[in-house]
Amino acid sequence: MGYSFTLRTIYPYFGDLWQSALNTLSLSLLAIVLSIALGALVALMRRSALRPVRLLGAAYVEVMRNTPLLVILYLVYFAAPEAGVRLSSFMAALVGLTLNSAGYMAEILRAGLIAVPPGQFEAAQSQGMSSAQVLRHVVFPQVFRTIYAPLGNQVIAVILASSLATAVALDEVASWMQTVGSSSFRFFETFVVAAVVYLVLCQSVNIARILIGRKLFPQGRRA
Repeated sequence: MGYSFTLRTIYPYFGDLWQSALNTLSLSLLAIVLSIALGALVALMRRSALRPVRLLGAAYVEVMRNTPLLVILYLVYFAAPEAGVRLSSFMAALVGLTLNSAGYMAEILRAGLIAVPPGQFEAAQSQGMSSAQVLRHVVFPQVFRTIYAPLGNQVIAVILASSLATAVALDEVASWMQTVGSSSFRFFETFVVAAVVYLVLCQSVNIARILIGRKLFPQGRRA
């Protein structure tokens, strides 16, 4: 007899799924905000006039982009306590995901900075603007338009990468999938449900990105 697909067996576990999805969303959003801030700092370091600062920024990017996220999570959650730093599952996942994502965010933001003509900096400074004012009022608005589409892709990548937080015992969607599969022995159904949840989360972000892009950039290139 062939396999019979049914969700009836895992219905009792759906109540826990909402909390797991909320944890996934909370973790992802916080990691995105923090990684943008850290990535902006690293991107500015890579554009610094000081060679040691540039090298430090480049080293950070290379390390984070060439180290698996799972390894970073293990270092933060299991190795850091050896140095006296103990974090909860959520904080360990947040730190690991932020550090990893910031490496990619830095390159996205650096590409946006490179796209701004040097004359823009000089013109703004000739008007008496400070470096901070130039970045805030002249540079970053142009950078944001340039990086809008790749930034949306990185947000989705962070949501998907958050599934690895199950490795540090965080109760999120992937953890729910493993727990329910082991309890109900309906692994295929739980895998499908988890995939649907991630699909909904990512497509919601993508739709929001498109709608916001149309509002922010009504003319010319759109996200």
